[in-house]
Amino acid sequence: MSDLGTLLAGISAIVIVFLILAWIIGSIPVYLAAKLFGSDASFLRAMGAVLLSGIVAVIIIIIFAFISIAYKSFILSISGLIIAFIAVLGVYKSMFNVGWGAAFGIIIVAIIIAFIFNLILSLFGIGISYLLGSSHLQSFISPLLNLTNIFQGFNLG
Repeated sequence: MSDLGTLLAGISAIVIVFLILAWIIGSIPVYLAAKLFGSDASFLRAMGAVLLSGIVAVIIIIIFAFISIAYKSFILSISGLIIAFIAVLGVYKSMFNVGWGAAFGIIIVAIIIAFIFNLILSLFGIGISYLLGSSHLQSFISPLLNLTNIFQGFNLG
C-alpha cells in the first residue's frame, strides 16, 4: 500500500471513530429528554432513534435540495426542511412510544440539554477543538462540522 493509501486509511479510521463518538455523545441528551417525558427508552433505543432520524432527515433534505436545484425554487428546499423535521418527529414518536407533542418536547429538551452540556464544557475550556486534538486533525474535520459548506456550490435562489 502506498503512502497515499495509508494516509487515506488513517483519515478514514479517524473520521469513523469521530462519527461514532459524536453519535454516542449526541444520543445522551436525547436519552435524558426521553426519560424526562416518561418514555420507556433505553440508551440503545435513543442511539437508534438518533441514527435513524439522522439518516431519514439527510435523505429527505438531499432529495429536496436536488429538486429545488432542478426547479430553481428556494421554497422547495425550505419545505424539504419542514418535511424532514416532521419525519424526525415521526421517528421519535415511534421509537419512544410517545405522542407528537412529546416527540416535539424530546427534541426541544434534548437541544437545551446539549446546549447546557456544551456551556459547562466551555466553562472548563473544553471545546470541540480541544477534544479533536492536533491542529492538522482539526483543520481536516472542521469543514465536516460546518453545515453551510453543504450548500455552497448550489444556487438555490
